[in-house]
Amino acid sequence: MWNEAPDTEEPSRGGGVALWLALLLFLVIVLSNLFMLRPRLTDRIDAWSTRVMQAEFTARMLYGDLLPFGTLDRAQWDEVLELLTAKDAPLGALVRAVILLEDRASLIGEKTARERIRQLLRRLPSAPTRYPPAQKQAILRWCQTVYGEQSVTLSATQADEFRRTIESANLGWLRLLALKQLESRRGNVDSARGWDVRARQEANRLQRMVLVAFGVVVLMLFGGMGAWLAYAVWKSTTRPAQRAEPVLSPRHADTVLWGLVAYFGATYAGGWVAGLMARALPPSTPQLVLLVLLVQVATGGFALLVLHQNMERDGIGWRDIGLTWKPLSVNLLWGTGAYLAMVPVLLLTVVLVQVLLPTIPSPAHPIAGVASGQNPAWVTVLLFLVAAVFAPLFEEVFFRGVLLNALWARTGSKWVGIIGSALVFSVLHPQLYLGWIAVFVIGVMLGLLFVERRSLAPCIWMHAINNTLALVATQLLRLAG
Repeated sequence: MWNEAPDTEEPSRGGGVALWLALLLFLVIVLSNLFMLRPRLTDRIDAWSTRVMQAEFTARMLYGDLLPFGTLDRAQWDEVLELLTAKDAPLGALVRAVILLEDRASLIGEKTARERIRQLLRRLPSAPTRYPPAQKQAILRWCQTVYGEQSVTLSATQADEFRRTIESANLGWLRLLALKQLESRRGNVDSARGWDVRARQEANRLQRMVLVAFGVVVLMLFGGMGAWLAYAVWKSTTRPAQRAEPVLSPRHADTVLWGLVAYFGATYAGGWVAGLMARALPPSTPQLVLLVLLVQVATGGFALLVLHQNMERDGIGWRDIGLTWKPLSVNLLWGTGAYLAMVPVLLLTVVLVQVLLPTIPSPAHPIAGVASGQNPAWVTVLLFLVAAVFAPLFEEVFFRGVLLNALWARTGSKWVGIIGSALVFSVLHPQLYLGWIAVFVIGVMLGLLFVERRSLAPCIWMHAINNTLALVATQLLRLAG
């Protein structure tokens, strides 16, 4: 059964080979990931993605009238524009700057705005871009005609062409301002006012979402500080200070590590298969989630089978790596409290990374594009299974149940197990470049929780909470536009 060890015991096997083989496979996976990321590391346009998102977010926040931003002066808008027009700015960033300059001309000054627009229009043709040549030319025609040739009257045919160009240029919220300016240029006052109302409504919706998010974060911060305080009181009053012994017997470390070897090997092979199959699918398609789920279940299930066979052969059971559920209510409570305790630490880490390295693109999971879209119910269910069921189960069994246990048992140091397993856990996650730092913090907290409770159940539950809230956050971002 799940938590029962076999009746017979056989000598341990492995001699350290499993650990070295697991390390070799880990390095192969890391090098493969870095090789695939190399084009992005040197891509100037990709390095601009965070700046563009930051500028668009700020502009949209300032455009709303729900929060008291009405007293902002020209300096605040200049900061947004400077962010979009710095050296080597791509075409998409410069186009956004042109749109904002046109819309904020009365605040910045008509003469100054017109001169800055003319300067940007001269930069557009030579700006780096990922737009196909035909789309780039369509964008240049739209910008030059609407923002550069003020005396030219737009025909109905040109207006229709420019509408299509704006809608296909992936300008996000700023497309509403561009459409407003297009209608204003044609003299359609009512239509321009309609687009302005819609832009303001979208901005107000973002402001409301930010207020809600801020309230939730504050509550979670207080909850996290309360969890740390409760743990400190409990630790000082009910638990004597003593050295924690490893959960797994040292003689069984190599036995369980063969399961990790199988997990790494299956993950590497499954990643290549999934990558080849994903090439035939459109980007961010719902079928990608089904593909990820099938590969995840196949690779994780195979590795669990190998682990079970090795443990059975060596006379140990799942309980010996900490996979115990009882008492379930206590484990769930510990997992919830540990997640709340992690929130302040994780937020501090994210803030420090963004402050110290603000130009590094924001980390994202490969299925984030699907998760943040409007999906049918079956896709939402699959996303939940991928992120909140199978990922916590497989990853906690192999990173905490196997790797942390084995390192702790072999070295006698719980910190070697906690840090080592957290490092491997974070580097193997796809949220690069710097996303691994936040994931490392999560891994350390999961390791501390496992050492404290000597059970994987609260770790699985904490991991599931984290991933479920991440899915919810992506949907809230979609609702915010």
